[in-house]
Amino acid sequence: MSDEFDGKHCSECGGEDFSIVQDEWMKRTFKFVETGQLKMCGSCGAKFLVCKECGNLYTRVHPALEAWEVSTKCPSCGFVDPDVKAWDGVSAR
Repeated sequence: MSDEFDGKHCSECGGEDFSIVQDEWMKRTFKFVETGQLKMCGSCGAKFLVCKECGNLYTRVHPALEAWEVSTKCPSCGFVDPDVKAWDGVSAR
C-alpha cells in the first residue's frame, strides 16, 4: 500500500469498489458525517466521507477517529469541507 491517499482507492486495502452506506452512530458522533455521505469499501469495510465537490473519498472515518487522522482537504480536488474543518478545530482543543 502507498502512504499517499488519492481519494479513489481505499487507504486500508487499496480496494476500488465502494457503496453508499448509512451509519446512524457516526452521524450522531461526527457532525460532518451528519451533513455528508459515507461510502464503504467492499473489500475491507473501511468507511469514508465523500467529497461534496467531486464525489471521491475525502477522509476515512471510524469510531475512534482523532483530529490528526482527518484529511484537511479532498485529495482529489482540493476542496476544504467547512464541516470537517470545524470538527478538526473543536476536537483538537
